[in-house]
Amino acid sequence: MKLCAVVLMLAPLAASAQQHEIQRMLIERDRQSAEFSRPELRDLHQRQDRSAVVPRLDQRGAQARERDAELRSAPRPAPHPDAGPLPLPGGPQHGVDPIPVQGSGG
Repeated sequence: MKLCAVVLMLAPLAASAQQHEIQRMLIERDRQSAEFSRPELRDLHQRQDRSAVVPRLDQRGAQARERDAELRSAPRPAPHPDAGPLPLPGGPQHGVDPIPVQGSGG
């Protein structure tokens, strides 16, 4: 009977630790995804890791907001003045490709 009581008391602690680990893995996956699309975010994530911040309940959302703020504040490079549209593959096309005449269906 005492063993059952101890197990029931430890179950919420184990679930809490597991939930914390899941949240940490989700945050890591969000970071990887953001860094893949915008490599300049690596510095932001490294600064976040160095700062000793106590994990919050909305840590995932808070980091997403920080990423968005970082991207908005970063200046975008100006396009090259001669940057025009790229050519189509296979060279320029002249007019429309002719459609061969099909035999009469008689």
